[in-house]
Amino acid sequence: MVDPPMSDRTRLMLVWPVAGFFVVIAFGIGMISMAAFDGDNDPGSAPAAASQAGASEVVEVELGDLFIEPAMIHAPAGSVTFNIKNTGGTQHNFAIEGVDSTEMIDPDGSTEFTVDLDEGTYQVICAVPGHADGGMKAQLMVGGDAAGDTGASTSGGMSGMTAKEMAVHDAERTGMFPAKTEGKGGIPLKPKVLPDGTKRFELTADEIEWETEPGVVKQGMAYNGMIPGPQLKVDLGDEIEIVLHNELDEPTTLHLHGMTLPNAVDGVPAINQDAIMPGDSFTYRFTVKNSGSNMYHSHFNAVAQVPGGLLGALVVSDPADPKVDLDYTMILNDGPLGFTINGKGFPATEPIVAGKDQLIRIRYMNEGLQIHPMHLHGMPQQVIAKDGHVLDNPYMADTVLVGPGERYDVLVKATELGTWAFHCHVLSHAEGPDGMFGMVTAMVVQ
Repeated sequence: MVDPPMSDRTRLMLVWPVAGFFVVIAFGIGMISMAAFDGDNDPGSAPAAASQAGASEVVEVELGDLFIEPAMIHAPAGSVTFNIKNTGGTQHNFAIEGVDSTEMIDPDGSTEFTVDLDEGTYQVICAVPGHADGGMKAQLMVGGDAAGDTGASTSGGMSGMTAKEMAVHDAERTGMFPAKTEGKGGIPLKPKVLPDGTKRFELTADEIEWETEPGVVKQGMAYNGMIPGPQLKVDLGDEIEIVLHNELDEPTTLHLHGMTLPNAVDGVPAINQDAIMPGDSFTYRFTVKNSGSNMYHSHFNAVAQVPGGLLGALVVSDPADPKVDLDYTMILNDGPLGFTINGKGFPATEPIVAGKDQLIRIRYMNEGLQIHPMHLHGMPQQVIAKDGHVLDNPYMADTVLVGPGERYDVLVKATELGTWAFHCHVLSHAEGPDGMFGMVTAMVVQ
């Protein structure tokens, strides 16, 4: 990835307008059913049947692939029945931390879950490993104001704020961009050139702590101490060796995603090779036969190791590549590290800075578990390649849908001056009750 210098003027341009650029959708359900009173009735008249003692409040909840909706759940104190629907493509459950949880709910399945709740605030998660860190979290507010008029309290982190206070709160967070954090991923790795011309790259897989945004440090797995791992740049026709050293506490392998390879180095344990045990190494040797934007990642316990950080870019240049002013790789990921672009979440993501009328190539690579439609404000994207293959008929788009394992290459002509929002358009990956987070960055044209 290219890390262009940033002028003082550029930094000033990055203080975005107070209003932000998303509409915050606030959810509030579970209001207390109030007894209906007729003004002509005697004070001692019996309450309406709908609110008889012992009735359980019903609250609707949706579980999807790495989200819980609503993000702010409201319920009265006492007996509450949650009507839970799993609209995702894998099993999820509904767990109120410190209280109780459901069994696993199959895709397209549903369940009713009744609990007695005291007044207070609770955390709700999916307890499947990695799902809460990937976004399956919500707040449950029980009793008090939480069960009354929710119009002013459904905005989560902005609960109870005036409109002016909400705008200031949102602007303060956005104004941190681009925030500094420890560690930078995707730094190009220079190979050692052997006497026969072979290019050798050395990768070491190990557990690390990784700061995804200011003050947020998570447990991850990394190649050479960075997330994403080092970018490997090679040329069509090169002879390559990649030596992988395993310093993890569990086995691993390396899969070169998208590359045309000998079967013996495809990296699938028990099919192509033995798993690389802790403390061992394995060498992948091959001739580069195809060009374009490709990836490398673990293929052992991949549901944990890849979202955890064992991923990187393998870029193969070709003499026929278009000439560009800036070549930028954008690796998308979701899971234990949250929703990240090149290992960081907003406001610690890196802006793309370009001069007016410069041509930028962006290489999208989705290493995550979910689709991410990437939307650039202000300028169109010309899609020129899919999964490393040049398209016969490039097309224009303002939003490019990148599925897990997919790579798309786009060209952007930086024609419009200013700071332009650039984000995943699954809004639960980009903005929540506390403002913008996760898969948000900007393109700055100056």
